[in-house]
Amino acid sequence: MNTISTINVPFHGNNLYVVNYNGQQYVPMKPIVDGMGMDWASQFTKLKQKFSSTIAEITMVAEDGKERNMICLALRKLAGWLHTISPNKVKPEIRDKVIQYQEECDDVLYEYWTTGEVKAKPRKQAKQIAGRITSEQQEAIKQLVLNRGKALPKEKQAKAMITMWSSLKSHFGCTYKEIDSDKFTEALSLAARVPLEGEYIPKQEELPMPKFNKHKTIHTLEGAVIHIRAMKEYWNNGLKDSLKQLGYQHTGSMTEHMTDILFHLDWAIHEIKGDNLEKLPA
Repeated sequence: MNTISTINVPFHGNNLYVVNYNGQQYVPMKPIVDGMGMDWASQFTKLKQKFSSTIAEITMVAEDGKERNMICLALRKLAGWLHTISPNKVKPEIRDKVIQYQEECDDVLYEYWTTGEVKAKPRKQAKQIAGRITSEQQEAIKQLVLNRGKALPKEKQAKAMITMWSSLKSHFGCTYKEIDSDKFTEALSLAARVPLEGEYIPKQEELPMPKFNKHKTIHTLEGAVIHIRAMKEYWNNGLKDSLKQLGYQHTGSMTEHMTDILFHLDWAIHEIKGDNLEKLPA
């Protein structure tokens, strides 16, 4: 039996919804399309063509109290759909409304789902602020936060996601959409390494203690090994998948590079120590 629960989300005079359907979050799309003042038939066609793998027809209670089948899109894909709409190509009388939905809708729905409320009224921004990260980069950060959060037990997910968003805002002094374009990599790194309650981080393999009076280079190399192993854990725990979703083609090469770096560092450590190189880990 399908498990369904619904949250009603007020948004600039309209009622939107987030639906928990079999453990995943979906958004009924017709209320959003109608709220923007757009034609449902054309947007429904686009959803079927471009988002077919992430839409579902869910039976839910409508505003009139009757059950209806609603076409719903996975919440994680809402931002992607919103940005398929060009404000310059819609009717002038609905352009501001379209921009408003693009800038606020996905964040408001997500915040209602994770916290049950929107603590601060969303601030209207320019369509695209020069020098800020792109919508694709915004989506990469959002997907990383979602992936890390979803990897935790359900009772820990909301708190973990709020922790990551708060850390980003505290560090950069602005929302993630306003981060400077040259700070994108730093933002991804920060979101990937924020400590989260309930997150399992495998115990680092203990390195052999350096012999008494060995050169300080050994200590430096061993420290590098520890940090690179930690980076590899974060890479495998969300960052790689987020970049894949953006179409980044070199995630496999990145994994190989990190593995090669660890091998060469181990080799250097054993060589400096004068150990038998045949004992190197496979």
